[in-house]
Amino acid sequence: MQEFRRSVWIGFLWSIVFGTVLHFLYGWTGENRVVGLYAAINESPWEHLKLLFFPVLVYTVWEYIWVGHRWKGYVLTRAEGALLGMLTITALFYTYTGICGRHWLWADILTFVLGAAVTAFWTWKHTPHAKGGSWLGILLFAGVAVCFGIFSLFPPTVGIFTVP
Repeated sequence: MQEFRRSVWIGFLWSIVFGTVLHFLYGWTGENRVVGLYAAINESPWEHLKLLFFPVLVYTVWEYIWVGHRWKGYVLTRAEGALLGMLTITALFYTYTGICGRHWLWADILTFVLGAAVTAFWTWKHTPHAKGGSWLGILLFAGVAVCFGIFSLFPPTVGIFTVP
């Protein structure tokens, strides 16, 4: 269990570092549309959720091979953690900007780190007791990934998809 806990917190750090790289990757590649499917293409809250989701997805595959395969519900728990982390980022962003009337870079970074922490904590706390199957977790990850692709190419005119 100690090995799993260490792995989850390594994943937390991985998510922060890789997510930070994804923030800039689209610009660094000359606005490559393929890169834009998984890296932020603008400053909208929706695009910034990619910064948590895709690092968690990549780490989940690696962690499953390393230690996650020992628990039947690992993939589903990881997917739930990713969704809760993204919900945390969204809720905190809209709460503090609604109260303050604007956003600050330091607060945006803090919401990202807190979202990554929620993802890691959920995974660490719930994986040993999870009972769900891997297929549901895989479907959740795939569904969200497809949504990111579609809504990056064709963003609706709804608040979360617009640049603040």
